[in-house]
Amino acid sequence: MKSIKLLLIATLVVGSLTACTANKVEGPTHKARASACLIAPAVAVPGSPEKQLAYDLVEAKVVYGLNAKEVSVPKNSTDSQIDKLLFNSLKAGCVYFIATDSMISGRVTNFVGNHKFVVALIVGGDVPADQPASVRWIADDLASGATLAGFGAAAKAATDNLYLLVQDSYFEHDLVISSFTAGVKAYNEATKKNVELTVLKSSNGAELENVLNSLDPQVVLAVFAGKSIWQTVKKSGREFLVGSDLQLGNAQEVDARVFASVERNFNLAVLNTAKDLIEKRFDLDPVLSEKNALVSGFIEFRPRDDAVFDGTTTDLLTAYKAQLVADQNN
Repeated sequence: MKSIKLLLIATLVVGSLTACTANKVEGPTHKARASACLIAPAVAVPGSPEKQLAYDLVEAKVVYGLNAKEVSVPKNSTDSQIDKLLFNSLKAGCVYFIATDSMISGRVTNFVGNHKFVVALIVGGDVPADQPASVRWIADDLASGATLAGFGAAAKAATDNLYLLVQDSYFEHDLVISSFTAGVKAYNEATKKNVELTVLKSSNGAELENVLNSLDPQVVLAVFAGKSIWQTVKKSGREFLVGSDLQLGNAQEVDARVFASVERNFNLAVLNTAKDLIEKRFDLDPVLSEKNALVSGFIEFRPRDDAVFDGTTTDLLTAYKAQLVADQNN
Protein backbone atom coordinates (compact mmCIF):
# COMPACT_ATOMS: atom_id res chain seq x y z
CA MET A 1 0.00 0.00 0.00
CA LYS A 2 1.35 3.39 -0.88
CA SER A 3 1.39 5.70 2.09
CA ILE A 4 0.83 8.83 0.07
CA LYS A 5 -2.15 9.10 -2.25
CA LEU A 6 -2.70 12.03 -4.58
CA LEU A 7 -6.22 13.35 -4.21
CA LEU A 8 -6.33 15.61 -7.22
CA ILE A 9 -4.09 16.72 -10.06
CA ALA A 10 -4.79 20.17 -11.41
CA THR A 11 -2.86 23.14 -12.65
CA LEU A 12 -2.82 26.48 -10.87
CA VAL A 13 -4.66 29.08 -12.85
CA VAL A 14 -2.71 32.32 -12.93
CA GLY A 15 -3.48 35.64 -14.53
CA SER A 16 -1.47 38.44 -16.06
CA LEU A 17 0.19 40.87 -13.70
CA THR A 18 -0.74 44.07 -15.49
CA ALA A 19 -2.00 45.23 -18.84
CA CYS A 20 1.57 46.23 -19.70
CA THR A 21 2.90 42.74 -19.07
CA ALA A 22 0.04 40.72 -20.51
CA ASN A 23 2.33 37.89 -21.60
CA LYS A 24 3.96 37.50 -18.19
CA VAL A 25 2.25 35.18 -15.73
CA GLU A 26 2.68 35.06 -11.99
CA GLY A 27 3.57 31.65 -10.56
CA PRO A 28 3.35 30.38 -6.99
CA THR A 29 5.95 31.74 -4.60
CA HIS A 30 6.66 28.31 -3.11
CA LYS A 31 8.40 25.24 -4.52
CA ALA A 32 6.24 23.41 -7.02
CA ARG A 33 6.25 20.18 -5.05
CA ALA A 34 5.03 21.79 -1.80
CA SER A 35 2.03 19.83 -0.51
CA ALA A 36 -0.78 20.06 1.99
CA CYS A 37 -1.22 16.60 3.51
CA LEU A 38 -4.15 15.09 5.35
CA ILE A 39 -2.71 12.60 7.85
CA ALA A 40 -5.51 10.10 8.44
CA PRO A 41 -6.06 6.52 9.62
CA ALA A 42 -5.92 4.01 6.78
CA VAL A 43 -9.34 2.70 7.86
CA ALA A 44 -11.80 5.56 7.46
CA VAL A 45 -14.35 6.18 10.20
CA PRO A 46 -17.76 7.30 8.88
CA GLY A 47 -18.63 10.76 10.15
CA SER A 48 -15.10 11.78 11.13
CA PRO A 49 -13.90 15.22 9.95
CA GLU A 50 -11.51 13.85 7.29
CA LYS A 51 -14.08 13.83 4.49
CA GLN A 52 -14.74 17.56 4.77
CA LEU A 53 -11.05 18.36 5.17
CA ALA A 54 -10.19 16.40 2.01
CA TYR A 55 -12.56 18.61 0.01
CA ASP A 56 -11.07 21.71 1.60
CA LEU A 57 -7.52 20.64 0.72
CA VAL A 58 -8.51 20.33 -2.93
CA GLU A 59 -9.71 23.94 -2.80
CA ALA A 60 -6.43 24.98 -1.18
CA LYS A 61 -4.71 23.40 -4.18
CA VAL A 62 -6.81 25.37 -6.64
CA VAL A 63 -6.42 28.67 -4.77
CA TYR A 64 -2.78 28.45 -3.68
CA GLY A 65 -1.20 25.82 -5.93
CA LEU A 66 -0.36 23.43 -3.12
CA ASN A 67 -0.47 19.75 -4.00
CA ALA A 68 -3.20 17.91 -2.08
CA LYS A 69 -2.28 14.52 -0.65
CA GLU A 70 -3.64 12.01 1.81
CA VAL A 71 -1.15 10.17 3.98
CA SER A 72 -2.57 6.92 5.33
CA VAL A 73 -1.47 5.76 8.77
CA PRO A 74 -1.77 1.95 9.09
CA LYS A 75 -3.82 0.59 11.97
CA ASN A 76 -1.92 -0.01 15.23
CA SER A 77 1.05 2.11 14.12
CA THR A 78 3.47 2.97 16.93
CA ASP A 79 4.60 6.50 17.70
CA SER A 80 7.96 5.87 16.04
CA GLN A 81 6.27 4.49 12.92
CA ILE A 82 4.04 7.56 12.68
CA ASP A 83 7.05 9.84 13.19
CA LYS A 84 8.90 8.05 10.39
CA LEU A 85 5.86 8.40 8.13
CA LEU A 86 5.69 12.13 8.84
CA PHE A 87 9.40 12.55 8.16
CA ASN A 88 9.12 10.71 4.85
CA SER A 89 6.12 12.87 3.98
CA LEU A 90 8.13 16.00 4.69
CA LYS A 91 10.90 14.77 2.41
CA ALA A 92 8.25 14.19 -0.27
CA GLY A 93 7.10 17.81 -0.02
CA CYS A 94 4.52 17.95 2.78
CA VAL A 95 4.90 21.31 4.52
CA TYR A 96 1.29 21.71 5.67
CA PHE A 97 -0.12 18.90 7.81
CA ILE A 98 -3.75 18.38 8.83
CA ALA A 99 -4.83 15.74 11.35
CA THR A 100 -7.90 14.86 13.42
CA ASP A 101 -7.29 11.45 14.97
CA SER A 102 -6.17 12.04 18.58
CA MET A 103 -3.13 9.76 18.50
CA ILE A 104 -1.99 10.96 15.08
CA SER A 105 -2.61 14.60 16.01
CA GLY A 106 -0.25 14.32 18.98
CA ARG A 107 2.56 13.03 16.78
CA VAL A 108 1.88 15.72 14.15
CA THR A 109 1.96 18.44 16.81
CA ASN A 110 5.34 17.25 18.12
CA PHE A 111 6.74 16.79 14.63
CA VAL A 112 5.68 20.20 13.31
CA GLY A 113 6.82 21.91 16.49
CA ASN A 114 10.35 20.61 15.79
CA HIS A 115 10.51 21.85 12.20
CA LYS A 116 10.89 25.53 11.46
CA PHE A 117 9.20 25.99 8.08
CA VAL A 118 6.17 23.72 8.46
CA VAL A 119 2.61 24.38 9.69
CA ALA A 120 -0.17 22.16 10.99
CA LEU A 121 -3.91 22.41 11.46
CA ILE A 122 -5.29 20.09 14.16
CA VAL A 123 -9.06 19.54 14.18
CA GLY A 124 -10.82 18.20 17.26
CA GLY A 125 -9.59 16.36 20.30
CA ASP A 126 -7.96 18.18 23.18
CA VAL A 127 -6.00 21.40 22.83
CA PRO A 128 -2.36 20.35 22.22
CA ALA A 129 -0.24 20.56 25.36
CA ASP A 130 2.24 23.42 25.07
CA GLN A 131 0.79 24.15 21.64
CA PRO A 132 3.60 25.21 19.28
CA ALA A 133 3.15 28.56 17.52
CA SER A 134 3.28 26.74 14.18
CA VAL A 135 0.26 24.58 15.06
CA ARG A 136 -3.29 25.87 14.62
CA TRP A 137 -6.00 24.07 16.63
CA ILE A 138 -9.76 24.26 16.15
CA ALA A 139 -12.54 22.38 17.92
CA ASP A 140 -14.76 19.77 16.32
CA ASP A 141 -18.26 19.57 17.78
CA LEU A 142 -20.44 16.97 16.11
CA ALA A 143 -22.48 16.79 19.31
CA SER A 144 -23.85 20.33 18.87
CA GLY A 145 -24.70 19.57 15.26
CA ALA A 146 -26.56 16.41 16.27
CA THR A 147 -28.42 18.32 18.99
CA LEU A 148 -29.62 20.95 16.53
CA ALA A 149 -30.54 18.18 14.09
CA GLY A 150 -32.70 16.54 16.74
CA PHE A 151 -34.49 19.84 17.37
CA GLY A 152 -34.95 20.55 13.65
CA ALA A 153 -36.04 17.01 12.78
CA ALA A 154 -38.64 17.07 15.56
CA ALA A 155 -39.97 20.35 14.17
CA LYS A 156 -40.40 18.69 10.76
CA ALA A 157 -42.10 15.59 12.19
CA ALA A 158 -45.72 16.01 11.15
CA THR A 159 -46.71 12.64 12.63
CA ASP A 160 -45.26 13.17 16.13
CA ASN A 161 -42.91 10.27 15.43
CA LEU A 162 -39.25 10.43 14.50
CA TYR A 163 -36.63 7.82 13.63
CA LEU A 164 -32.88 8.02 14.18
CA LEU A 165 -30.39 5.64 12.58
CA VAL A 166 -26.72 5.82 13.59
CA GLN A 167 -24.26 3.36 12.05
CA ASP A 168 -22.49 1.24 14.68
CA SER A 169 -19.05 2.41 13.51
CA TYR A 170 -20.07 6.06 13.15
CA PHE A 171 -17.84 8.74 14.65
CA GLU A 172 -18.80 9.38 18.31
CA HIS A 173 -21.76 7.00 17.91
CA ASP A 174 -23.10 7.16 21.47
CA LEU A 175 -22.63 10.92 21.73
CA VAL A 176 -24.56 11.45 18.48
CA ILE A 177 -27.51 9.47 19.84
CA SER A 178 -27.58 11.23 23.22
CA SER A 179 -27.15 14.66 21.61
CA PHE A 180 -29.88 14.10 19.01
CA THR A 181 -32.19 12.84 21.78
CA ALA A 182 -31.49 15.99 23.80
CA GLY A 183 -32.45 18.13 20.79
CA VAL A 184 -35.79 16.33 20.41
CA LYS A 185 -36.48 16.77 24.12
CA ALA A 186 -35.66 20.48 23.89
CA TYR A 187 -38.09 20.89 21.00
CA ASN A 188 -40.86 19.20 22.94
CA GLU A 189 -40.22 21.45 25.93
CA ALA A 190 -40.17 24.60 23.79
CA THR A 191 -43.39 23.80 21.93
CA LYS A 192 -45.28 21.71 24.50
CA LYS A 193 -45.46 18.90 21.92
CA ASN A 194 -44.64 15.23 22.31
CA VAL A 195 -42.59 14.04 19.35
CA GLU A 196 -41.51 10.47 20.11
CA LEU A 197 -38.03 9.35 19.03
CA THR A 198 -37.20 5.77 18.05
CA VAL A 199 -33.54 4.80 17.66
CA LEU A 200 -33.07 2.14 14.99
CA LYS A 201 -30.38 -0.52 15.07
CA SER A 202 -29.22 -3.02 12.47
CA SER A 203 -26.11 -5.10 12.00
CA ASN A 204 -26.11 -5.34 8.19
CA GLY A 205 -27.68 -3.90 5.07
CA ALA A 206 -30.23 -6.68 4.58
CA GLU A 207 -31.46 -6.38 8.16
CA LEU A 208 -31.67 -2.60 7.84
CA GLU A 209 -33.68 -2.89 4.64
CA ASN A 210 -36.23 -5.10 6.38
CA VAL A 211 -36.46 -2.65 9.29
CA LEU A 212 -36.97 0.38 7.05
CA ASN A 213 -39.57 -1.35 4.91
CA SER A 214 -41.65 -1.98 8.03
CA LEU A 215 -41.76 1.70 8.97
CA ASP A 216 -44.12 4.47 7.90
CA PRO A 217 -42.35 6.21 4.96
CA GLN A 218 -43.94 9.52 5.96
CA VAL A 219 -42.04 9.66 9.25
CA VAL A 220 -38.83 11.72 9.28
CA LEU A 221 -35.68 9.59 9.38
CA ALA A 222 -32.34 11.05 10.52
CA VAL A 223 -29.32 9.12 9.28
CA PHE A 224 -25.75 9.35 10.59
CA ALA A 225 -23.95 6.79 8.47
CA GLY A 226 -21.56 6.08 5.61
CA LYS A 227 -22.23 5.37 1.94
CA SER A 228 -23.25 1.72 2.31
CA ILE A 229 -26.04 2.54 4.75
CA TRP A 230 -27.20 5.44 2.61
CA GLN A 231 -27.54 3.13 -0.39
CA THR A 232 -29.97 1.00 1.62
CA VAL A 233 -31.86 4.08 2.84
CA LYS A 234 -32.26 5.34 -0.73
CA LYS A 235 -33.91 2.07 -1.77
CA SER A 236 -36.36 2.17 1.11
CA GLY A 237 -38.61 4.89 -0.30
CA ARG A 238 -38.24 7.24 2.66
CA GLU A 239 -39.69 10.69 1.97
CA PHE A 240 -38.20 12.96 4.63
CA LEU A 241 -34.51 12.58 5.48
CA VAL A 242 -31.97 14.33 7.67
CA GLY A 243 -28.33 13.57 6.94
CA SER A 244 -24.84 14.33 8.12
CA ASP A 245 -21.56 15.00 6.36
CA LEU A 246 -23.24 15.06 2.93
CA GLN A 247 -21.73 18.31 1.61
CA LEU A 248 -25.27 19.68 1.30
CA GLY A 249 -25.21 22.97 -0.58
CA ASN A 250 -21.61 22.57 -1.77
CA ALA A 251 -22.36 21.56 -5.37
CA GLN A 252 -22.47 17.87 -4.37
CA GLU A 253 -25.29 15.65 -5.59
CA VAL A 254 -27.47 14.90 -2.57
CA ASP A 255 -30.70 12.92 -2.55
CA ALA A 256 -33.54 15.39 -3.05
CA ARG A 257 -35.41 13.87 -0.08
CA VAL A 258 -32.76 15.18 2.33
CA PHE A 259 -34.16 18.43 3.70
CA ALA A 260 -31.29 19.22 6.08
CA SER A 261 -27.88 17.94 7.12
CA VAL A 262 -25.30 18.35 9.86
CA GLU A 263 -22.26 19.86 8.13
CA ARG A 264 -18.78 20.96 9.16
CA ASN A 265 -17.26 24.21 7.90
CA PHE A 266 -13.46 24.01 8.09
CA ASN A 267 -12.93 25.67 4.72
CA LEU A 268 -11.80 29.08 5.97
CA ALA A 269 -9.42 27.61 8.56
CA VAL A 270 -7.85 25.33 5.94
CA LEU A 271 -7.42 28.16 3.43
CA ASN A 272 -6.14 30.66 6.00
CA THR A 273 -3.49 28.20 7.16
CA ALA A 274 -2.45 27.63 3.56
CA LYS A 275 -2.22 31.40 3.09
CA ASP A 276 -0.04 31.67 6.20
CA LEU A 277 2.29 29.05 4.75
CA ILE A 278 2.57 30.83 1.39
CA GLU A 279 3.27 34.12 3.17
CA LYS A 280 5.84 32.41 5.40
CA ARG A 281 3.84 33.11 8.56
CA PHE A 282 4.76 29.84 10.20
CA ASP A 283 4.39 30.98 13.82
CA LEU A 284 1.34 32.77 15.19
CA ASP A 285 1.30 35.06 18.21
CA PRO A 286 -1.03 34.35 19.88
CA VAL A 287 -1.49 30.78 18.71
CA LEU A 288 -4.77 29.88 17.01
CA SER A 289 -6.86 27.91 19.50
CA GLU A 290 -10.58 28.02 18.64
CA LYS A 291 -12.49 26.19 21.37
CA ASN A 292 -16.13 26.85 20.44
CA ALA A 293 -17.00 25.25 17.10
CA LEU A 294 -20.63 26.36 17.22
CA VAL A 295 -19.78 30.04 17.70
CA SER A 296 -17.00 29.89 15.11
CA GLY A 297 -19.29 28.24 12.57
CA PHE A 298 -17.25 25.02 12.27
CA ILE A 299 -20.45 23.00 12.73
CA GLU A 300 -24.00 23.73 11.62
CA PHE A 301 -27.39 22.20 10.98
CA ARG A 302 -27.89 23.22 7.36
CA PRO A 303 -31.34 23.18 5.66
CA ARG A 304 -31.47 22.49 1.94
CA ASP A 305 -33.00 25.92 1.33
CA ASP A 306 -34.92 28.71 3.06
CA ALA A 307 -38.25 27.01 2.43
CA VAL A 308 -37.51 23.97 4.61
CA PHE A 309 -38.58 25.61 7.86
CA ASP A 310 -41.19 28.30 8.40
CA GLY A 311 -40.33 31.52 10.18
CA THR A 312 -41.52 30.29 13.57
CA THR A 313 -39.35 27.15 13.41
CA THR A 314 -36.36 29.13 12.18
CA ASP A 315 -36.72 31.49 15.14
CA LEU A 316 -36.96 28.53 17.51
CA LEU A 317 -33.81 26.97 16.02
CA THR A 318 -31.95 30.27 16.28
CA ALA A 319 -32.95 30.69 19.92
CA TYR A 320 -31.98 27.10 20.73
CA LYS A 321 -28.58 27.53 19.10
CA ALA A 322 -28.03 30.67 21.19
CA GLN A 323 -28.94 28.66 24.29
CA LEU A 324 -26.39 25.95 23.38
CA VAL A 325 -23.69 28.59 22.88
CA ALA A 326 -24.51 30.20 26.21
CA ASP A 327 -24.36 26.83 27.97
CA GLN A 328 -20.95 26.11 26.44
CA ASN A 329 -19.60 29.48 27.53
CA ASN A 330 -20.70 28.99 31.14
